[in-house]
Amino acid sequence: MGRFRKELLRTAVLAGLALAAVQSHAACTFGSGSGEPSLQSTFNTLLGADTVNVQTACIADGADGAWTTTGQVGTIDIQIELAGNAESNTFGIYDLVTGNRIQVFEGDDGANTLGVIRVSQSSGSWSVRVLDTHASGSEETGWGSTFALSSSAFGFYLGTTNGTFYSETTRNTDGVDHMYSYGPLGGNFPGEYVLAWEDLLNGQDRDYQDFVATVQDITPVPLPTAVWLLGSGLIGLAGVARRRNAV
Repeated sequence: MGRFRKELLRTAVLAGLALAAVQSHAACTFGSGSGEPSLQSTFNTLLGADTVNVQTACIADGADGAWTTTGQVGTIDIQIELAGNAESNTFGIYDLVTGNRIQVFEGDDGANTLGVIRVSQSSGSWSVRVLDTHASGSEETGWGSTFALSSSAFGFYLGTTNGTFYSETTRNTDGVDHMYSYGPLGGNFPGEYVLAWEDLLNGQDRDYQDFVATVQDITPVPLPTAVWLLGSGLIGLAGVARRRNAV
């Protein structure tokens, strides 16, 4: 590849990820009377009082449907799970094009369980592998099987007894935004994002603390940008040097 073409490619990648870094925010709405701690009180406990306002600081719906790692490796850490059916919930990532899913956590994974995802490119194709640090018993230990991705962009899903809900609201059969996201954070959580899920069909109590996780070295990619990068194959090429000590 010629020097000019390399520079053009690098410029395009950085421009794309710069767009991803600019997050629009919108007011998020909540229900009342679930009888459980609110998402705001949960955040105050996890992050510190008044660190994040859950109503005004959430990323606008449509700007948090697609995500990518900033290098090769990203981590996902369960913070809390208050869902009544927590033991049957699953969490993972899915391919934005095919909808195929790969699980990161299962029902018996509790608070502070860490999952690691490694996204890589080889011979023009993308793939991801998952490490569940809580794996034991019948679970697969170590790195799981390679899972094909259409690009290095992906979405998150929460599997429940009420159905499967996605970070892309348009994929949800009830038309409800089931994942509120916040970030990038500062303080003790520099650059991290928080994903807060509602696991009931049609939203119902809308408390969004049924499953809460933080993600590190993973950033949202606004869907118009993601679609452009899907076609160009540029997503994820920037920032790889940041994590050369990948797992």
